[in-house]
Amino acid sequence: MFLKIVVAGPKGSGKTIISNFLSNQSESLISDRYDPTAGVRILEFELRIAGITDVINIQLWDSSGDPIYEKCWKAIMFESDGVLLVYNPEAAGQDQQINDWFDYFVKRNGLKDEQCVIFAHKTSNNTEKFRPPPLFSKVIASLTTNQSGQEIKNIFENFMKDVCHIKARK
Repeated sequence: MFLKIVVAGPKGSGKTIISNFLSNQSESLISDRYDPTAGVRILEFELRIAGITDVINIQLWDSSGDPIYEKCWKAIMFESDGVLLVYNPEAAGQDQQINDWFDYFVKRNGLKDEQCVIFAHKTSNNTEKFRPPPLFSKVIASLTTNQSGQEIKNIFENFMKDVCHIKARK
């Protein structure tokens, strides 16, 4: 089975770090440098999940959060199977902006809540302030820190399983 997953969220939120980690391009959820994505970069990898007989071929479309690329977002979303939203709850305003990103990338494209997962990517290991956005009762929302790597991979695998089931019913 083939899945196209778009990774979206505000500029500088950690989309590339999470994309690299999930596609096994990196072993860490922390980076000491910031290289903004120009447009989009596509990472391809295979995933085997318990309960699904086929290997899942995944394309992660790591899209830039810079508004100068907004005209490309519709094309990036074309035929996508799911969305992974990323925001930094420590960055001013990003916790409010994630509502707009959800509306644009999930709701406007006819995806179900179950076809979205939200990662709140923090650069510190301080977890005391994290609360999932209240509007997303049916969406998996999780905090990422460098200490939560296996948990993030487990959440992603469960998300991929849900998206596979939804796609199989179409």
